[in-house]
Amino acid sequence: MDIPRPVGYLHSHSLPLGRFLPPVDEGVITQVLKRYVSEGGLIFDPFGASPMVALEAAREGYPIIVAANNPINHFVLEKTIQPFTQEALQAALAQISAIPKNGSRMEMVLLDLYRSECNRCGQAVIVEYFVWEKELGGPTHKVYTCDHCAFTGEASATEEDWNRAADYSRKGLQHAIALEQVAPSGDPDRQHAEAALGVYPGRAIYALVTLLNKINQGTYEPHLLDAIRALLISAFDAGNAMWSYPEGRPRPRQLTASARFKENNIWRALERAVDVWALSADQIGIAEWRAGEEITPGQVSIAAYPAREVAEAVGKGEFAALISVPPRPNQAYWSLSALWTAWLWGRDTASSIKGALRRRRYDWTWHAGALRTVLSGIVDYLDKETTGVVYIPEAEPGFIEAVLTGFDASGFELQGRAFRAGEEQAFLQWKFPGDDPPAWDEDLGRQLVNQSLRDSAIMIGEPVPFAILHTSAWSELARNRMLVSAMRSEKRQALQRINDWIEQDLSTPTSWEHLTRGVEIESGSYWFAGSTPSDDPLFDRVERMVLGLLRTVEAVGEVELDRRVCEAFPGISTPDRRLVLACLHSYAERRGDGLWTLRPEDFEEARRMDCSEVIEIIEDLGQRLGFSVPSEEPLCWNTLDGKTAYTFRVSEMASWGWEHMEMDESALTMVIPGGRSGLVAEKARRDPRVREWMETPGRVIKFRHVRRLTSESNLSLSNLAERIAIDPPERQDPQMPLL
Repeated sequence: MDIPRPVGYLHSHSLPLGRFLPPVDEGVITQVLKRYVSEGGLIFDPFGASPMVALEAAREGYPIIVAANNPINHFVLEKTIQPFTQEALQAALAQISAIPKNGSRMEMVLLDLYRSECNRCGQAVIVEYFVWEKELGGPTHKVYTCDHCAFTGEASATEEDWNRAADYSRKGLQHAIALEQVAPSGDPDRQHAEAALGVYPGRAIYALVTLLNKINQGTYEPHLLDAIRALLISAFDAGNAMWSYPEGRPRPRQLTASARFKENNIWRALERAVDVWALSADQIGIAEWRAGEEITPGQVSIAAYPAREVAEAVGKGEFAALISVPPRPNQAYWSLSALWTAWLWGRDTASSIKGALRRRRYDWTWHAGALRTVLSGIVDYLDKETTGVVYIPEAEPGFIEAVLTGFDASGFELQGRAFRAGEEQAFLQWKFPGDDPPAWDEDLGRQLVNQSLRDSAIMIGEPVPFAILHTSAWSELARNRMLVSAMRSEKRQALQRINDWIEQDLSTPTSWEHLTRGVEIESGSYWFAGSTPSDDPLFDRVERMVLGLLRTVEAVGEVELDRRVCEAFPGISTPDRRLVLACLHSYAERRGDGLWTLRPEDFEEARRMDCSEVIEIIEDLGQRLGFSVPSEEPLCWNTLDGKTAYTFRVSEMASWGWEHMEMDESALTMVIPGGRSGLVAEKARRDPRVREWMETPGRVIKFRHVRRLTSESNLSLSNLAERIAIDPPERQDPQMPLL
């Protein structure tokens, strides 16, 4: 059931509210569609968590319906597919700037909220942001540029800065208005709305409500009003206290102020929002979904309704595939969405998502149930053998569990998996309907877990991170429809028992060795107790594959290379990108056009001659030092009494079998090209036992060092070990010390 992992690339432009949206690589959904969906088939995204699903489906000519009943998601999706022009956003900003307020313009009023004095020259300045200490309840630093003395940077906040902030911290009229727009007096959600509002500094609430009141009093053309709303959404996000200082907490999930946060200048946030929303435009049709209306190829239809209502109206058998990025639990974003929706479109529009304000914590069991609720509402309208593919860009263990359980419990059967541990990304392919689930059998479940752990380690052939073992076990249970059986079981906490089995197996010292001691079970890597790693570990197979490709193509791009590697190593054996890049840098060089080509010295004939030369040097060097050197691989330096003092294995690659590494500790020295140093270091990072083996000086030396040794006139048996170990396999070329 292992499938190739689709490969994409990072966006050149971040999406609006990008810190809350799933980090979907560009081009990934396109590959999914080409591999799993027939051309022109109707696509359904029941979660609407990422606009990239609809955007790429439409670009490829697929009709797609997206269920997006969160109005903020709906708006971001719509304006990602048909974005604003830079001119429209600039016009919206100019409109906001010119709004009259207290005999001045709105821009001046908002900037004045962040007025301060330069600590160096005492002149008036506008602060870009204040730095707050949450426990102290006020700003301790400020960042600004002074036009008078040219100071730019961070300075201590003054007592006047503190007092001005305190003036807005008192709950006044603006705070009451902000709360009333979400939950009026007597509303059972009022206390929850007030708790959510508490994540905003008082000055931000004053600025935002002042803006909203004035905008609501005006009359604007619909397109201009949408552009104004886009800028406001960015200001809503910038104004909260979940911007850690210094950089940190890049993807907040809990609605709590950071311990040390930035209080951003709201007007500056509006200015920055122009570039955020000015996305490149595609010629893609978009429409509000209405039951019975035809969806043309390449068109996105956005439904402001639950997925169940959409599927029911579309009818059974109409969807060719379900393609989606399932949402990750995010109390911060969902709660803020309820606030922002009420502020922009009113309480009635926010009613469908206002329930998010009540829930303070989301666990993975709850999330599995929530996913099942959505999916169970649409399965009756899916045709036999309908394909489903989900992309999980933040595939931590709990999220994997929730998605696997939610789909299995809804009647889907797992057909394929791909998991990349380094980036925590997973792909799961499903079919519907699945086979009937068996009755819950705890013995069988435990047996499947145990076998999957062993099979995954054997497949990879090197110490395995916990995340891969965990994904292997849970996906094997889903493939056998055991997760739905566990949910239906009368035995308490049957699902929770699965992780207990994994932990018990991995904690059995006669079965597994935890190669990173003193840490939690989720950390480090695991290998079979009492066994050596495989003679053909994954990192060696990847190296051979990359070198073989580079020797058969003129040039290759990073994304194309990564795609080919993922095709060659599907499922849970997909190597992380760090290893792929280490292999690439070890053998190739970047051309001016950005593509990579094999270095001249690593062409097969050149490297064969190189190795032959190094072998001859080692033979001559051994004989010069009085050793007997048989002409065979590996090269042995034998003493007069027939004992082996040194063994050298010359290789063009940074790979060698464990049968050599298990030789007498004083015997083996690997001789490799200097360009492999970074790759050797990467393999040692992945495998603690390789790292431990290399800690002995002289384990690995470079071709260049062998050549240097021949020129050392005073090289002798007494200083040989020291001289061999003087140039370890590092990236830099250290200067040889004077003899």
